[in-house]
Amino acid sequence: MKALIKDFTLFTDVSVSPGLKLGVGAYVMIPASFLEASSGVIGRPQITGRIKVRRFEGTSSTRLELQTVLWALTENRKGPHGSLTIYSDSQCVSGLLKRKLRLLAGGFLSKKTNRQLGNAPLYRTFYELHDELNFHVVKVEGHSRSRSRDTAHRIFSFVDKEARKALKIWLNELAEIRTDTNSGRWCVYVLRCRNNSLYIGMTNDLEKRIKKHKLGTGSKFVRSWRPFELLKTILCNSAGEARRLEYDLKRLTRKKKIEVLEL
Repeated sequence: MKALIKDFTLFTDVSVSPGLKLGVGAYVMIPASFLEASSGVIGRPQITGRIKVRRFEGTSSTRLELQTVLWALTENRKGPHGSLTIYSDSQCVSGLLKRKLRLLAGGFLSKKTNRQLGNAPLYRTFYELHDELNFHVVKVEGHSRSRSRDTAHRIFSFVDKEARKALKIWLNELAEIRTDTNSGRWCVYVLRCRNNSLYIGMTNDLEKRIKKHKLGTGSKFVRSWRPFELLKTILCNSAGEARRLEYDLKRLTRKKKIEVLEL
């Protein structure tokens, strides 16, 4: 029985630290039918669980936008596809198809210096994938209130936020490497609050952290739903490992958290 061919949409976005030349690319590949739903129907849990993120070193904003699109396309090039539409707020990505003939004819050389463009290898790969997948590119208006006006902008905003969160985690890891050797053992902990919700946090001093939660100074959420019960602690080897685990667990639905944590 032949697989059902569907139309898909690909949303990509990035977050960059220019000074460190570090960045995170994020994407989500979803059926085009998602865009037919009203913006109120598509919620964050339906999208964030599908979003993939990846770290890139030695990059820049423009380069990372290209790297992320190519990574996403390469990961999803196989399988039955109908039409494919890419949504990006990158001027470079959205304008590449218009420049295709000129760049190919000019050998990817700069008009000013007659030298090969710095991102020429990425451009070539982009065009090769376009020949193979015949995708379209739609430019979205990123980082503005308009993102919430329709489903496409709403989905893009979720991808944007995940990229920002992932970069923040990475930068925090780098900042904490120096202090790891002087701190206590890091762990991720799980609380069950009065409203039966699950709160996940991280610390290198669990006893002190729990005391703060009891006093109402550890977290606004926990403060609102005291008393609470400590259900589980997971020891980690470093602050970075704890932060990644905390981030991954927080992205899960309550049902999935219970399953994964065996609560």
